[in-house]
Amino acid sequence: MNGIDIAGHQKGINLAVVPCDFVIIKATQGKTFVNPEFTKQITQALSLGKYVGVYHYANGAGVDVEVNHFIDVIRPYLGKVILAIDWENNKDTKGANDNPKFVAGDYKYCEQILLSVKEKTGITPFLYMSKSVARQFRWEFGCTFPFWCAQYKKTGVPTTYIDNPWTDSKGWGTWTGCKILQYSSKGRLPGYNGNLDIDLAYMDGTEWLRWASGDLCPETPTIQPQPQPKPTLKRGSRNEYVRAWQIFLNLNGYDCGRAGADGIFGKATEKAVKQWQRDHGLVADGIIGPKTWASLPMLQ
Repeated sequence: MNGIDIAGHQKGINLAVVPCDFVIIKATQGKTFVNPEFTKQITQALSLGKYVGVYHYANGAGVDVEVNHFIDVIRPYLGKVILAIDWENNKDTKGANDNPKFVAGDYKYCEQILLSVKEKTGITPFLYMSKSVARQFRWEFGCTFPFWCAQYKKTGVPTTYIDNPWTDSKGWGTWTGCKILQYSSKGRLPGYNGNLDIDLAYMDGTEWLRWASGDLCPETPTIQPQPQPKPTLKRGSRNEYVRAWQIFLNLNGYDCGRAGADGIFGKATEKAVKQWQRDHGLVADGIIGPKTWASLPMLQ
């Protein structure tokens, strides 16, 4: 099925003329924000017989307050729409990060939100994030929630629906694939004069409604974390672990150089690692060994 996801930025969108099988609508963010267009957008979508989803943008305000806020707003629609948690970070109007938990790599916070939504509604929520973040951490519970994946081509981003959108071959982390793929933020569809996020759902309408009703609600297994040895990283290393560190360091103010998160441990990355080590009472040798790995907030 082809569809779009929208928020307050798409004020005035007429879903009666924009072609889509489904629409996923931003409902809330943090502990107080409500999409000012939410009621209008969801009312029209449901009245048109669209398959509908709603999502909450997590920002680290607190698991209980975020989940309760989300549920309070979407309560009239429970059982009719799929639920989703948006796990990402953007800059606000003042240039500050709008999800400090994401910046800190605290994926366990996200898992707690997913588990809480499921416990309080009886409905298994989807998890929206980029494919690279799915690979970055060992998700213990998150992987039991259906994955709504975001990944765009660097060039030639589609502007309309396509049957077989590109996604890389580097794997899905602890998932086996995704249920929904957001493959463009530059969709130009008839009936709307602006860019739209466009998505492909790897399911039919019957399955969509089963996720919405809570009929598809796999049991979350009890997983005992298994210690996994982390590789020693140093100047000259090239792999996804280096890239993960570069993403983390850059987000936290440790500049890894112009190349950004390219997965290559060069001079600038070594300098950033040394500064991280100094700031955390470690020997500043520029080598990411067991003690430097252990200094990551998500491992504590």
